[in-house]
Amino acid sequence: MSFGVVFLILAVGFLGLITLPKLSSKRQSTEPEPKPVRGDELTIWPFAPMPIMTDTEVIFFKKLKNALPEYHIFVQVQLSRIIEANSDETSERSFWFNRICRQSVDYVIVDIDAQTTLMAIELDDWTHSSKSRQKADDKKNKALASAGIPIVRFHAERMPSADMLRYELMQVIENY
Repeated sequence: MSFGVVFLILAVGFLGLITLPKLSSKRQSTEPEPKPVRGDELTIWPFAPMPIMTDTEVIFFKKLKNALPEYHIFVQVQLSRIIEANSDETSERSFWFNRICRQSVDYVIVDIDAQTTLMAIELDDWTHSSKSRQKADDKKNKALASAGIPIVRFHAERMPSADMLRYELMQVIENY
């Protein structure tokens, strides 16, 4: 082998050793590091468990279970888990998702197939008398009605018996 060939092989190898780490580091660093968010540095975040329902909602839940034992009852369900925008455009779906994403219903009655939402139930108390809450309730009613899901409202202070609940809710289910 001639000196020129050996020199050429060594030169190419040397250039490879120099450029490969730079190329691989450029590939890795194309995505910027995410900015730190307040609290990321904490080992433990300031959270504590809380009840999923109020005492009144628990009483009503027990009545619902007695009234409709053949159906599934879910509590505190986000609207975005039971309805979705029916637009093909991503921006439209995002817009409508954002209109409902922070709203929930107190109870959802689901058929035995565990997929068919039959109705939403709200247990209204004194907090529903404010104008801002009424506006949020109107938005929730409109979203559910648009999706064809009936919403039934009961007032916490005039909570019906399990028998009366069954009668009223079965009327809604039969007309679904």
